[in-house]
Amino acid sequence: MNLKEVYTEAISGEFESLSLLIEFLVFEKQVLTFDDDRKELDLYFKPNNKARMNKLLLEYRTKLGESA
Repeated sequence: MNLKEVYTEAISGEFESLSLLIEFLVFEKQVLTFDDDRKELDLYFKPNNKARMNKLLLEYRTKLGESA
């Protein structure tokens, strides 16, 4: 399954955090593309990345709110 499929399911299933993570990695950081395999997300779910990713996603969500 590629990230586009995961993203589509996250939106339809109302998994806001997952869709935000994918948007952040694809659009903001440009480290992944929608064609990448879902396994590429595993790095960002590792326990040692949790605090940093939460901080980055909160900042990104705030940025999106300000630009809307």
